[in-house]
Amino acid sequence: MSNAPDLKSPFFRSLIVNNRPHLDNFKQWIFLPGMLFNSLDKWWGDQGRRATPHEGLDLCSFEEVNGSIKNLGPHTKLAAAFAGEIVKIAPDFLGKSIYISHAIFDGHGRQLYSAYGHTIPRDSLQIGSTVAEGETIAVISKLSGKKLSILPHVHITFAWVPVPVDNHDLNWDNLGKNPDLTLIDPLSVLEMDSPDGLL
Repeated sequence: MSNAPDLKSPFFRSLIVNNRPHLDNFKQWIFLPGMLFNSLDKWWGDQGRRATPHEGLDLCSFEEVNGSIKNLGPHTKLAAAFAGEIVKIAPDFLGKSIYISHAIFDGHGRQLYSAYGHTIPRDSLQIGSTVAEGETIAVISKLSGKKLSILPHVHITFAWVPVPVDNHDLNWDNLGKNPDLTLIDPLSVLEMDSPDGLL
């Protein structure tokens, strides 16, 4: 797949800038094993094993420059990693998932898609909306007391998807199991820097 473009997104930078002052003293992300791409561990509840490898990356906790540990709270603003078109908004078990197609192709008949889970989409967002890179699309969903023992967080997935695709195939059950979709480790796409160069 040598024709695939080198994907780099300023998503982390947008997250920090758009959520000041809460993230003003951000230093680095903290990842439990179950939060990382392809992990078979759960980082919540019984902390047992997942049925299938993790399809993306969970962002939840971070360290500040003074060593304090903080969590992303509900209403943390989330931005599109790349410019694109909203192709699906669907309920998930902690909020709603937003699926975006991007005008980025790998030279093998596949298009880049991103998905953001456990969100509350902004009011004006709808299927067919176009969004710019770094534009706020949602906030992290607030979890009710009955929603497991899990902290508010956002799940991010990137995948190369054959063109054309039936948007009904864009769902969490299918993303990790469909051999026609190639999942991408989000940490290889999301640039690990901060506005002040702290990472």
